[in-house]
Amino acid sequence: MTYGIKEGANYFNQRNFSGDTKLVLMQPYFFPYIGYFTLVKHTDVFVVFDIAQYIRRGWINRNRIIGPKGEPVYINASTIKAPQDTMIKSIKLNESVEWKKTILKSLEVYKKTAPYYEEVWNLLNDCLEYPTDSLAEFNINALIQVCDFLGINHNIKRLSDLDIEFKEIQTPDDWGLQLSEFYGAHIYINAPGGQGIYCKEKYSQHGIELVFYNTEFLPYDQKQESFHKGLSIIDVLMFNSKQEVNKMIDAFEVL
Repeated sequence: MTYGIKEGANYFNQRNFSGDTKLVLMQPYFFPYIGYFTLVKHTDVFVVFDIAQYIRRGWINRNRIIGPKGEPVYINASTIKAPQDTMIKSIKLNESVEWKKTILKSLEVYKKTAPYYEEVWNLLNDCLEYPTDSLAEFNINALIQVCDFLGINHNIKRLSDLDIEFKEIQTPDDWGLQLSEFYGAHIYINAPGGQGIYCKEKYSQHGIELVFYNTEFLPYDQKQESFHKGLSIIDVLMFNSKQEVNKMIDAFEVL
């Protein structure tokens, strides 16, 4: 069952779930897309899945912005090569490569067209100057800084900091199920991409409602011939006020 765009925030009040803990478990993305912030804002506990295996060429160390030719291009955090089974929390940033300067240089494409270029550039510069060699810590700090910039209340936890002993993980959705039981949560939330992985019936058998937040990619003026949706929050911030960004974050349906 789906609920209309912009009605997502009212869904739990309508279903009398306002008193229950809403829980999310997500890997730490690098300056993620706007739907990630929907998950942070509209949940009670956002747990960072930093003990998951690091996947190369995913969203943990890279994302997309508008490039000089008007098409999406990647920005990357350079990392030190690690074995394939390395946890995200153990991935180290490669400070021998000037990837931070490269990112700031890439942002200059926005200078002439984006109305919020200066304040967003300052925000990102602060994020990039955060003193850590940990990719996970970098991403978590950047997430918190962007949330604070937007005035988003958040309760962000690292999974590796929690005193929880997981039982044998047989399927990927066991992580969220056992974490929900640890917190005593009755509502577990995921992004729509998880619909092929998570089983609603399985969660229901444990007294947990499994739902998905599907954020609408509301179009905004990118000063391009066509709109490129799903880019990094960096692009959204460049062209929209804080109030406008929050409206986009709040525009979601519950699946």
